[in-house]
Amino acid sequence: MYWLDAGNADGVPVVLCHGGPGGEASPGYRRLCDGQLYRIVQFDQRGCGRSEPAGKLEGNSLQDTLGDMEALRCQLGIDRWVVAGGSWGSTVALAYAEAFPDRCLGMLLVSMWLVRKQDIDWWFHGVETVFPELWHQFATVVPEAERGDLRRAYCRLILEGTPEEAARAATALYLYEEGFMHFDAPFMPPDATRGSAYGRTFAHYAAHGFFLAEGALIDGAHRVAHLPATLVTGRYDMCTPPNNAFALAQHLPLATLTIVPGAGHYPTEHALAPACVAAGRDLYRRITSASPGAGQ
Repeated sequence: MYWLDAGNADGVPVVLCHGGPGGEASPGYRRLCDGQLYRIVQFDQRGCGRSEPAGKLEGNSLQDTLGDMEALRCQLGIDRWVVAGGSWGSTVALAYAEAFPDRCLGMLLVSMWLVRKQDIDWWFHGVETVFPELWHQFATVVPEAERGDLRRAYCRLILEGTPEEAARAATALYLYEEGFMHFDAPFMPPDATRGSAYGRTFAHYAAHGFFLAEGALIDGAHRVAHLPATLVTGRYDMCTPPNNAFALAQHLPLATLTIVPGAGHYPTEHALAPACVAAGRDLYRRITSASPGAGQ
């Protein structure tokens, strides 16, 4: 597993979970945590980024990722840490906290994704409401008879189709997501060459319900109700709409929720980035005021 350790070695430890499934650790996201306050740990999830073997799907599940995080924590000699992440990374961070609450100091969750049926249905079908032309392009990749369940259709093409079908569908899935995730226009168009690997990992997780039972993260929220938590989400997030973060916040008595006006999904974009930085600093103050030795 690829990992890196940055920031203040004596700061409050935080593990940043990347998005996807199928993404990788980004130096840009590291800037959202103040490196003078935090010891920042990042890692690439199984089969992703620089972790080996690249693209491996066997033995690749959310539960495997949680085990990898726990092994990394032990390897680094960290007693407790903040868990943080955006999008799918927020899913991973929350799932880890619910599995290992005694190993967590707090949670920083950006663009929260609860992976409920309604959230998955929105991703594959509901986006048509706002991006009809993008969704139409996405839907027409699969046979017309299968367009009533695009998740099933894309998983079949990517995981069971010919190499040509799989590559085409995986790239289409990646470009579809890139098309509706950005609120600010990106500086560069998406790199379509990333699509095949990303789409394959995403489809593997989608085919298994993202390795979560329906409503599991809400049902398990009582396990982390004692932890300080900061939730940040964009008002116009089309990928993980703010009803995700709002629903979770109702179950976390120590959570603060910020819905950022004029913001979309990406934490590095103009409106969302300052809110994420402020949230990280606020969480640091809350943790250190309650536990002065948290950074030791």
